Amino acid sequence: MSNYMNQAIGSAKETLGNMTGNKNLQETGRKQWSEAKGEQELQQQKAEREQNASEAYRAGDAAKGAGGAMKEKLGAVAGDDKMQAEGRSTRAQAAGEAAHHENLGKKDNSGL
Repeated sequence: MSNYMNQAIGSAKETLGNMTGNKNLQETGRKQWSEAKGEQELQQQKAEREQNASEAYRAGDAAKGAGGAMKEKLGAVAGDDKMQAEGRSTRAQAAGEAAHHENLGKKDNSGL
């Protein structure tokens, strides 16, 4: 059952308990509403953390790729084959990490 549904049911139980003077129903309803509200807030915080982490990964991957491209071009200009190869390798690593992070983001968000 969804958190919203549990909140509504809990609120209804609490209201009914208030109307009938049934303390047990009041407490049960209040507890059900509180637990559902807390779970809802936890899920929202988790989604926000995952979004922020995904953005940080993208920024890091982009920076690594740009650094590799610069190193590759500098190696080409300087005639340094080793530096050029290192730049290509760094760009390739960044592209692989970006694809991996993209897949992680898709997998993490599929359950929400």
